Amino acid sequence: MVSGGTIAASAKASRPSWKTGYYTFSHFLNDAYPNLYPALLPVLMVSMHFSVALAGLLSSIAALTTQMLQPLMGLWADRVGTRMFVAGGLFVGSLVSATALAFSPSYAVFVAALLIGGLGNAAFHPHASALVGELSGSRKGLGMSLFMIGGNFGRAIAPIAATTTFLYLGRHGLWVLALPGMAMAIVMWFVMRPAPRPKIRNQKIWTPAFRQGLKHAGTLLAVVMLRNMASMATMTLLPIMWHHLHRPLSQSAALLSTLFLVGSIGNMTGGAISDKLGPKPVLIGSAVLSSLFLWAFLHASGIGIWLSIGLLGFSLYSTGSVVMVYGQALFPENKGMASGLTLGIGNTLGALAVGGIGMIATRVGSQEALTITAILVLLSIPFSLRLKKI
Repeated sequence: MVSGGTIAASAKASRPSWKTGYYTFSHFLNDAYPNLYPALLPVLMVSMHFSVALAGLLSSIAALTTQMLQPLMGLWADRVGTRMFVAGGLFVGSLVSATALAFSPSYAVFVAALLIGGLGNAAFHPHASALVGELSGSRKGLGMSLFMIGGNFGRAIAPIAATTTFLYLGRHGLWVLALPGMAMAIVMWFVMRPAPRPKIRNQKIWTPAFRQGLKHAGTLLAVVMLRNMASMATMTLLPIMWHHLHRPLSQSAALLSTLFLVGSIGNMTGGAISDKLGPKPVLIGSAVLSSLFLWAFLHASGIGIWLSIGLLGFSLYSTGSVVMVYGQALFPENKGMASGLTLGIGNTLGALAVGGIGMIATRVGSQEALTITAILVLLSIPFSLRLKKI
């Protein structure tokens, strides 16, 4: 006979912990800060005198710390534990990102600030996502979807927050956007008591399981790279394209917010479908629909613009939690590093590709460059088909 205590313990283990909510809101704020500047690119390009090609390179440069260092940060977090990666990362990222927008006098200074702020972002992501995976019990797809939704909502609110603050307070008033992130970092310092324990220090990294995971990691990274390339190309070029069409800054911000807001629904839906059908149907469907809706957006008018950008967000971000859970399944003994590898290297490669898309946009125009992006995202399908079953 199964006791009531056993049933209660089993139920508790099967659902995400209440602390997941704090991590989700922290993710909301953490992911808002790197996404403040794209909506203001037309303003920044004028005030700091840089071109569309250099605007595209901002994503590539920022990725050097925001994304590329995530695997190392994840490995370090696995070994050290502590609260500094989540709380400290959020504090640094929010402070530097907002003040850079407000006070950077030149492109070079702004790039340097993006790199420093990216260190905070890189510290936050792998440790927070690994801890959420542990807190989510057997419902890892749901728990990770909730966590990723926080990031998507952060990206959704960032364009509106940036443009609204700019319109009311001017560029030098943008520093106030640092305050929510700094405050939440302090809250997380207390929420994370007791501090996460470090992994056993004599644990070997180069284990047979780790080597086996590496064999399949390249295929996953290709999928993540192409998805992130499409996301960041849209995020970078849409405000510039809208400005060239003489549309208001607030409208391009609203379009980006719609992209990310509906994307959060797609993220949750993709995670739930993946729990039932596996990752491949979600990844393949995402590629096909993202390509279709990006093309539709570029040729739409009226209400069709808003419908297509929303559907693009839904399809494009439906894979967020899917690739995260898949990456952790490939490296079950090093979940922090797995999260860093999935988000870090894959997203870095995608961001570097956006630098090339920006150069193309300089030659042929932003709309044509996004058309090329819609074609390139389909290249992820053969890689999705090759993914190992988990």
